[in-house]
Formats: sequence, C-alpha cells, structure tokens
Amino acid sequence: MKIRESFFTNRIKPIVITQFILIIPMIVLIYLTFTTYPVNFFYSGFVQITLAISMFLMGIEQYLIKNKGWSISSFIVSVLLIAVAIQSFYVSTLN
Repeated sequence: MKIRESFFTNRIKPIVITQFILIIPMIVLIYLTFTTYPVNFFYSGFVQITLAISMFLMGIEQYLIKNKGWSISSFIVSVLLIAVAIQSFYVSTLN
C-alpha cells in the first residue's frame, strides 16, 4: 500500500494512467529493437517518441501542480528526445 500511496500522492491520475498505457507499447518496441539483427533504428525511433510523449505529459503534470523547475526540464528533455528520434528515423532510411 505504501508504494501505491507514495506514487499517486500529488499526481494527476489521468496523466499517470496515460503514462502507464504508454509503457506497454514501449516495452514491446524495446524488445523488437534489440531482438532484430542488425538493430532496427525504426523501432528505436518509436521508443524515443513514446518516451518523449511520456516526458511531455510529465511536464504538463508538473506545470499544473505548479512545480516550474521540473516542468521546464521535462519539456526540454522531451524536445531533445524528439530530435534524437528524428535522427533515428533518418538513419533507418539510409539502409
């Protein structure tokens, strides 16, 4: 019970549930990324996009809770992850 209580304290529950829903395809895509030979950068790009969406949702949540430092850093990390994902998609088209 303590983990559940500490995880949901001061959090916006619909955003947390959406982040949990995004974890499922991310785990599948991580499995597909590393089980294909050679490494498939297309799947890697989708993993990064999913992670960026999750970080963006965390930034929105922190902004609504009025925690400005975490929200700005989450937005910056999500933009950087999108840039890396675009590079992964570009590398996947080179083959």
